[in-house]
Amino acid sequence: MLKTLSINGFTLIAAQEVPFRKGFTAITGETGAGKSVLMKSLRMLMGDKAQASMVRQGCEKAIIEGTFDIENLPPVKSLLAELEIDNDDELVIRREILDTGKGKARVNGSVVSVSDLQKIGELLIQMHGQSEQLLLRDTRTHIQMLDSFAGNERLLVEYEIHWKEWNSLKNKIRETEARARELAAQKDFLKFQFDELSKASLKVGEEEELEEKVSKGNKGEIEQNYLGEIQNLIGADNGILDQAQNLISKLRSLSQKVPRYSEELEALNEVADPFTAICKDLMRLTPEKGLSEAELDRANARIAEIQKLKRKYRTDVAGLLELVEKRKEELSCIENLDSDLNELNRQLGKCEASLRKTAAELSSSRKAAAVKFDNAVEGNLRELGMPKAVFKTQILEQEMAPTGMDRVEFLLAPNPGEGEKSLQKAVSGGELSRVLLAIKTVMAELDKIPLLIFDEVDSGISGEVGNRIGDALKNLGKHHQVLTITHLHQVASRADNQLAVSKKEIDGRTITSVRELDHDGRIEELVRMLGEDNGAVREHARQLLENNQ
Repeated sequence: MLKTLSINGFTLIAAQEVPFRKGFTAITGETGAGKSVLMKSLRMLMGDKAQASMVRQGCEKAIIEGTFDIENLPPVKSLLAELEIDNDDELVIRREILDTGKGKARVNGSVVSVSDLQKIGELLIQMHGQSEQLLLRDTRTHIQMLDSFAGNERLLVEYEIHWKEWNSLKNKIRETEARARELAAQKDFLKFQFDELSKASLKVGEEEELEEKVSKGNKGEIEQNYLGEIQNLIGADNGILDQAQNLISKLRSLSQKVPRYSEELEALNEVADPFTAICKDLMRLTPEKGLSEAELDRANARIAEIQKLKRKYRTDVAGLLELVEKRKEELSCIENLDSDLNELNRQLGKCEASLRKTAAELSSSRKAAAVKFDNAVEGNLRELGMPKAVFKTQILEQEMAPTGMDRVEFLLAPNPGEGEKSLQKAVSGGELSRVLLAIKTVMAELDKIPLLIFDEVDSGISGEVGNRIGDALKNLGKHHQVLTITHLHQVASRADNQLAVSKKEIDGRTITSVRELDHDGRIEELVRMLGEDNGAVREHARQLLENNQ
């Protein structure tokens, strides 16, 4: 429940601390006093969008802080733990709005996003104003209310599981069929590429090995040519060896006749043996065996084939190998798609059977609950001044949807002989307010939201109907903390607590204030609401308050 609300620098409210109590609290005040400002501050705690215009003129920022007792609210504590926010039995929500329109939201001191604040707010506060009453015209809310009344949570979870699986399988079937059509149209092209690349029998590193062999083959040919020429120079008739021996013989004869040439002969003899040995070694050498011309041609042709494929497919050999595997898989996929589709359709049929079975259980539960729900709502409408109203929950079969195969809509015949009509068109705002209150009363014990706020739920209502609405709100206060803005003394007198909102001008500035009323204060406020201040009216106000307490 909400314990206190602190408001500073927020539109017409300069600084205000508002206490809140258990049960039913009526919020009263003159039209235009600022009750809507109080409601707006509560909406800010629920994650409503901040605007610069909300900051009071002359203030740098507006601050709204609400303190809640969450001792008996496990869902709230669980969400706080999920958001990694420290929590015990008290929760403090703080909104700061700068005059630029920006701001921050904190929960127990931790900064949170507006979306996370909205999640927390949904578990703490349920607001029923004009927009929420209009929401009742949306038939999507009707099935949610009926399921809550029927206790269909387990069936809805089961149905959602089957629904998601069913849609997932349908998507897979559509994708598989599209893939089959796409591959079938490309089958000849895929097979051509697969055959061409498979026939090439490519291997990683093959091109480099071939280029190395070709390179060695080219070097072997050069070696053979040069070595042949060298050996021919050495060993041919009148070759280098013969000429060297002839040179030594001539020099020896010369040195015998002319002794001064003996030194040259001696020097020549010193190099003759090593030179001869080198020449003989060269004569014994043979070139390494290289590729034959035919082998060299084959290697060059293979390199050309590989390079042609690389250029054609714009990738390297590794990429070509990946491509051939991909084409193999795609061709295999074409062959297997029929069996895949058969299996998917088998799974879909099994899933759809489970889905329809759960949908039928949901439908049966809803129809049984609708009878009790309609009777209970009709009973509350009689208490709220609609004694001849007929309320009916219409359940029509439809195609499978996220909530089952039922289309649920609440119908109302406010007066006899009119026939039931849709809440979307045929119900006035005052009637819709009473329908909403009647439904909330029926679901009071089921609804886990601790704080219910009704913004002028009694608009356009007076007299005995006001008494009935006050009684209904008081009964709701037994299960929830209830806040209601009201202009009816009948409703206000039945409240457990009362807050008065007033507006006054101080030093040229308009200020809205909120005060908690004691017994005497409530009598004064009821006198104001009755519209005339005299002894009889004052006594009437006192009796109203005492009788309803």
